Amino acid sequence: MVYKPVSNVSFAKTTLSFPIFSADWDPYNRGYLVVGGGGGESKTGVPNTISVLDTSNRAAISTAAEIQLSRDEDSVQSLANLATRDGLITFAGVNSSQAQQNAGRNDHLRSFNIKYPPRKKQKTEKAETSEQGEIKLIGQRSLFKPSSAAKKETYQRLLRLSPAKKRDSGSKRLGALATGMAKENEVIIFDATSSTPDEKDVVARIQLPEGAEAVDLDIAEHQESEFSLVYCTDFTIYEQSYKYDFAAKKVEKLPNGPRRVHQILFPDASERPGSRPKFRSVRFLNEDNIITMLNKPSKAGCELRIFHLYPTGPATQISEKTLPNRMKQAVSMDVCALDQDPQGNQQFALAVAGNDVSIEVYTTNYQRKSATFSQLKQYLTFRDVHPHQMTKICFSPFHSPQRAPDPTPARAGTGKANQGVVADTPNHPGPQYIRLASVTYGNTVVVDTFPLQPLEPKDKNSRYVLSHPSDETFFTVAYISIITLIVLVGAFLIQGFITGFADDQVAGPFSLLPKSMREFLDKPARAARGYGYQYEPAVSSAVETSLPSNMPGKGRLRQLLSRHDASTNEALIVRDAGDSTEGSSSLTVDVHSDKEAYLAQDVHAKHWHELAPEQKVMWKEKLIRAGEWAEGEGEKVLIGLVFSEYAGLVGQAAREALNS
Repeated sequence: MVYKPVSNVSFAKTTLSFPIFSADWDPYNRGYLVVGGGGGESKTGVPNTISVLDTSNRAAISTAAEIQLSRDEDSVQSLANLATRDGLITFAGVNSSQAQQNAGRNDHLRSFNIKYPPRKKQKTEKAETSEQGEIKLIGQRSLFKPSSAAKKETYQRLLRLSPAKKRDSGSKRLGALATGMAKENEVIIFDATSSTPDEKDVVARIQLPEGAEAVDLDIAEHQESEFSLVYCTDFTIYEQSYKYDFAAKKVEKLPNGPRRVHQILFPDASERPGSRPKFRSVRFLNEDNIITMLNKPSKAGCELRIFHLYPTGPATQISEKTLPNRMKQAVSMDVCALDQDPQGNQQFALAVAGNDVSIEVYTTNYQRKSATFSQLKQYLTFRDVHPHQMTKICFSPFHSPQRAPDPTPARAGTGKANQGVVADTPNHPGPQYIRLASVTYGNTVVVDTFPLQPLEPKDKNSRYVLSHPSDETFFTVAYISIITLIVLVGAFLIQGFITGFADDQVAGPFSLLPKSMREFLDKPARAARGYGYQYEPAVSSAVETSLPSNMPGKGRLRQLLSRHDASTNEALIVRDAGDSTEGSSSLTVDVHSDKEAYLAQDVHAKHWHELAPEQKVMWKEKLIRAGEWAEGEGEKVLIGLVFSEYAGLVGQAAREALNS
């Protein structure tokens, strides 16, 4: 696994004896992770198993309890946990054997009572190293309607509970499960306060259109006993709210049936049925906003979209994030909501697992007053997390830690002099963490532990964040500064090598700089152009001038052209003599009696038709500045000339600058 060099994230890894398809944390974050999977109804010999893993040690994962299930039934495809005083009630999706399903019975919802191992004894006492917890099956139920299809293939695909809350009255939770692979699929909402839910605990049933099935679902709690369910099919998101009286087992639905809040559209459905991306996962951020993960067709990538839900009407997309190109498809997503401040502001951590066995972790900040989210900010990238494809990732829930009460002021004349004085350094709770579990069909489990930090270190009641806004601002400024520097350097190089360095010809962003600054910046480029002047003596010695040496520089090319006989082997040579002083030309125009001999000696000399388009533009500008040629004379007069570039540096630099 590869982390950023500045990362202080720790990880632990273990390998179990079975492929893992489901995972869920202790809802009150007591350090235990429940995973399930197996070989299913097959003769492979791979057991169907539920394991409880102790992750309290950030560097190691140990098995705290385990149970093997029947090998004549399906593997554990989904898990969800309720907390008890000494352990968990775990709901598991385990489909009955095919023979039982053909007979019309599928006890798909199993309940297990998990007891954690005894707490470790004091170091002064002798601790039993073999102490383990225990898992017992306490019930199995069938909540789905019997299938009317000839082939019975109604499987429990999804299972999720509303989030656990820390409150004096206790946390009463609803659960939702959904079928898959059936002709007629449904979503069932049930009362999760019972350890073995049955028909009387069913709160609502949602019948899906024929051929459609829920890809993912989630439940949020608005207020005590008020919940909202969201689920998505391949192209559509639905929402429905419930006000449920747990004592009387009465429900009020808002609206009466699930409402469609968003649908992915495309311009030509009849001709391009595969052109739309598909929803893969959905999670609540808070009671009014959801985030979805989509996979584009033909493994063209994936993206995240945040939607705002209104009490009525369609949802509004408020944010979108395209994931890195290497992640062709996403396989799982989860969200961790950190604690709120008194104003309702909070940060969310988001993780996405891709088919390239990598995990992207993002953060976003929510402002309650404006009801807005910041852009999803990349926090960390994990590469090569597992040797095999991941099947699920999930965050441990985070609950705001207990704070010490404020010190009371000292009464006059009592106690010590400093009694009741608030310390300069606030007494924060102990270190806070969130954990991310990822599991695979290759039997491996990885748990990454992320340290949190208080948003306001000087306030002991501060909420916690994973990515501090000050760090985000620093990296944003650094990124913008680097991009700006690259743009300026690129503009400088292009200007220096293409437009020349004469003060009266300065163009581009450097034209805004003072002359002294431009001259200073010109020095590196002038030095670069100076390379190759070492070839000048050898070439100059071979050039013969047939005109008097006192002939004026300007107009020399026209005079030589008027005397030049194209039928001879003479060559008219136009050469760049280097940097010019103010008011003088940088070109020399001479005659060589033997063109072939000159071309053999100066390998960088070229006829006009051999020059690249950008080189022609450059030479035209030089000839115009030297007074040797005008646009009105046309290119025809230049066809017979030979243009010499010392070591080819000028043209090479121009080409590289334009290509870049």
